[in-house]
Amino acid sequence: MRNILPLTIITIIYFCSCTRNQDKSSFTLLPTDSKIVFTVPKDCKNTTSCLQYYAEPDGNAFLCYLNRDKNKILFYNMNTLELSFEIEMPQKGPNGVGRISSFVIHNFDTIMLTTGQMNVLYLIDSSGVIKNKYPADNIMNGAYNIYYCNSPSTHRNLIIKNGTIYVGMHLLTFPDPEEIQLFKICLRINMKNNEQQLLPLAYPPIGSIDKKPVYNYFSTHLIDNKFIYNFISSHDLYISKNLENFRKVPVKSKFMKKDFLLPDLRSGYHSVIKSNLEHGTYGMFLNDSYRNVFYRFAYPGVKMNSSIMSLNIPELINLNEFRSVFSIMILDSNLEIIGEQLLPENTYNKNMAFVNENGLYISTNHPKNPEFNPDSLKFELFKLGRIKNKDY
Repeated sequence: MRNILPLTIITIIYFCSCTRNQDKSSFTLLPTDSKIVFTVPKDCKNTTSCLQYYAEPDGNAFLCYLNRDKNKILFYNMNTLELSFEIEMPQKGPNGVGRISSFVIHNFDTIMLTTGQMNVLYLIDSSGVIKNKYPADNIMNGAYNIYYCNSPSTHRNLIIKNGTIYVGMHLLTFPDPEEIQLFKICLRINMKNNEQQLLPLAYPPIGSIDKKPVYNYFSTHLIDNKFIYNFISSHDLYISKNLENFRKVPVKSKFMKKDFLLPDLRSGYHSVIKSNLEHGTYGMFLNDSYRNVFYRFAYPGVKMNSSIMSLNIPELINLNEFRSVFSIMILDSNLEIIGEQLLPENTYNKNMAFVNENGLYISTNHPKNPEFNPDSLKFELFKLGRIKNKDY
């Protein structure tokens, strides 16, 4: 009897383990037949890196889109799919803001702009009235003056909470993993009195495997009182609760085979773009609060042949902006990888995606997509799906 008991316990543990393995699931993104289409004004391009989905407390939702050439922000009603209104800002004059480079909509009374004047933030409302300006004071981040860099799609670095703006601090150079830790990563601005303070949190030691400099661009996200930093040249996500130190979470794409590389920026535009395309980076980071997951976009390197060296500059820019291939990683609430989906080649736009209660919408506005139409914004709905018995 004494010999049977240990055997029984072992058997129970074994079958519990099998049950857990059978229940273990991973996730994928399933394309659907559901698509939404917005008509683009004749003076507006149908691709942008400045796109934001904004829902009001009363349930009205808008897709907000920067028409950079005309210095306008377009607001499309998600129910009617019609252009609801637009904000046009003058570039010059007493109310001039320069050329808008990005925006962040906190609410219709609080819309932040970054412009060609890279050391000033503008606060406007939905009528285009300038409510305040936040010029960068003479605060130095190491050896460099502060400047503002933001894109709501890929490099979102303006967070507003309780009358405070948290600004991600980009650098004007690319230090190595040791030197970069000398620089601070977050500026705090009091919206009432423009009091500014560089917070203690410093850059993490990002770099290549052989400890060389890499592109250090990043996006910042505030979720459940935690700041999440998503660097384009790091397999890790960096989490901070107090803006004093980081916790690192490994989140590497299974399609990323090459190490990160900062090309010789003096080697000419063709060589730099070729290197960028051949070496992977990460991109958008989206919070899907409806399904309690996150999406991290990843661009695996693609081998380029020598014909790229004969392309003209606009063709090179298109290659760099409209990557032929990218994947979307699915992370659970603990930022653990629970799936990754490689999207079809030359079909979707890596800079144009948003989440709402229906799922993840990804734009099909890729110039090599046969359905590409310069007069419209098109998005395809993806649903989160479960795959049984597959481990990531």
